[in-house]
Amino acid sequence: MSYYSLVASLPHLKIGDEPPFTTEEYIENCAQWVSLREIEILRKVLLNEADVSTCELCTAWSNIETQIRNAVARHRGQKLGVDFKEYLQPHDGFSGQIEAMVGDALSGNDPIELEEGLDRIRWVMAEQLVGQDPFAFEKVLAYGIQLKIVERWNRMDVHVGKEKLEAVITANTEKEEAAKE
Repeated sequence: MSYYSLVASLPHLKIGDEPPFTTEEYIENCAQWVSLREIEILRKVLLNEADVSTCELCTAWSNIETQIRNAVARHRGQKLGVDFKEYLQPHDGFSGQIEAMVGDALSGNDPIELEEGLDRIRWVMAEQLVGQDPFAFEKVLAYGIQLKIVERWNRMDVHVGKEKLEAVITANTEKEEAAKE
């Protein structure tokens, strides 16, 4: 089924911009347009609700996410000379595009650029879920995935991040000093 009115009404999203609404609000707004089964899919994928194996789209997105995480583990393990195999998770299918994009994203040294690169991969892969019909439910789901990415970047705060880093360093330093005594 196509959702012309719903898709056409969705505001443009861009990483770094203020999200037009929350993911929860998006799901609630979609409820008047999509089926109960599709609301369930949105909840499973966007709110990380359990058992994604019960739907094809949920499984497809889960496999994409797993391959991205595996590629990151492989890349970082190889870079650090660490055995990464224990961190790999099974998934169906394989995308050379994901592997290449993760390699490109992790080629730099700036942690913020690395994270943004990984989220851009997710953005592109969400768009690829859409397929041939830009007004199908797959577009509704892809938009929700992209909305989550925009929300995530909007919540990031440099000062809060520094405070958390300092707290971790302080805690680790205190543990080391206590171990010496």
